[in-house]
Amino acid sequence: MKDIIHNELKLIASQRTFKGYIFIIFSLWLVATTISYQQYKDDQLTRSKYQEYHRQKWVNQDPKNPHMAAHYGTFAFKPASPLSIFDNGINSYSGSFIYLEAHRQNDFVFSPAQNSSVFLRMGELNLSFLFQIAIPLLILTQCIGMFNLEKTTGLLSFIEVNSFSKQKLLFCKSLTLMLIASIVYLGLYIFTILLTAALGVRWETDNLGSLFILFIFQLLFSYTLILFFLFIALKARDIKHATIISLSTLILLFFILPRLAVNIVNNIYPLPSNLTFKEEVKKDIDNGIDGHGKGDKRGRLLIDSVLKANHVDSTDKLPVNIDGIMLLKGEEHSAQVYSKHFFELKKTILKQQRMAEIFSFFSPYLVIKNISMSICKTDIESEFNFREQAEAYRYYFVQMLNKNMMLKSKQNEFYTYKIHKADFLTIADFRYKEYDLSTTLRNRWQELLSVFAGLVMLFFLFKALS
Repeated sequence: MKDIIHNELKLIASQRTFKGYIFIIFSLWLVATTISYQQYKDDQLTRSKYQEYHRQKWVNQDPKNPHMAAHYGTFAFKPASPLSIFDNGINSYSGSFIYLEAHRQNDFVFSPAQNSSVFLRMGELNLSFLFQIAIPLLILTQCIGMFNLEKTTGLLSFIEVNSFSKQKLLFCKSLTLMLIASIVYLGLYIFTILLTAALGVRWETDNLGSLFILFIFQLLFSYTLILFFLFIALKARDIKHATIISLSTLILLFFILPRLAVNIVNNIYPLPSNLTFKEEVKKDIDNGIDGHGKGDKRGRLLIDSVLKANHVDSTDKLPVNIDGIMLLKGEEHSAQVYSKHFFELKKTILKQQRMAEIFSFFSPYLVIKNISMSICKTDIESEFNFREQAEAYRYYFVQMLNKNMMLKSKQNEFYTYKIHKADFLTIADFRYKEYDLSTTLRNRWQELLSVFAGLVMLFFLFKALS
């Protein structure tokens, strides 16, 4: 077996086409790493610079009414993770930061797609493209001709006569290609880490652990492709037949099926437009308590309940400022309305996601793409996690200001009462907590299951090979 693997390695290494493919992959890696690193570095510098800038601007703002300060607002920045160098995921479309203010939940802004042409939709040249598309193409080209010599010289028949089964031959050839793929992937991973570290990227132990897990799944993904395309090459009549079937299969699994999945899930679980979503939220908010007005029916009912609870007959006799109470309740109502609508929107998107995951049982590309984005914290679950934490912080800082007005100001001081820097400093800055790796892998259980299911299926397929 060692001799077969050694001979196969020598044969592949001597091919000019293989050397050409290695050169192309190395060139693509150099370009993709440069692009991915520059994008990460720009994001990191922009976010760290403006996060500190807006924090200082917040704590050093002029004394003002607490609710005016809530409308003045602040920003929540999504941290730039070095893992995004390996897979930028949906970051090109999701935006970098969100403006937080009273009564309103704003959209994310400053996504690269906002400042790009429609060609961004065709895909970016980055490391995820290299690992998930370019290298599998290299694997395909090598698999197609792996049995050509044995078929044209009649060696397959000779091997079977001498009790050396096709399974053993295929296994040896698969190990040969797997060894090559492992060296290519490992080399590119190490080169990327070393190069970016030399350029100033700080790779924490947790990030390196995540990359190791991604590397393992990348190898499982590659070995699945190797076994599958080798099986096609073995069963095909000749190399021309193997080429047609292999290329057709790759186009189906890597390009047609993922786009078909998107169209199907969008038709089954359609999403409302951004305008429709905002109009529905506004309509429900308008039907509740308006924190700015005390003259409407709902406002009067709230005031009456507060007076009754404090056993007084006038707001002037309350131990707290009724304006602050109105603002607290108004913000509470608007936040509950938004959370309800956002939950429904999230539920629909996650239904789309779960249905799309079903297609991963038929498309290895969808499997590795979803796993890669999750491990690199650039998937839809990570995006939801950030948005929910940003909204929780928005509610926290607005209500802190409303409570300040309720407890420290007096009646009819809405426009005259002001708070100072010491009060602004009591409101903690936004801190984002990412999902840990175990949570990430739990979110991808269907893809993980499909990886092992694919390998088991191929194993039984080869056991039945005659």
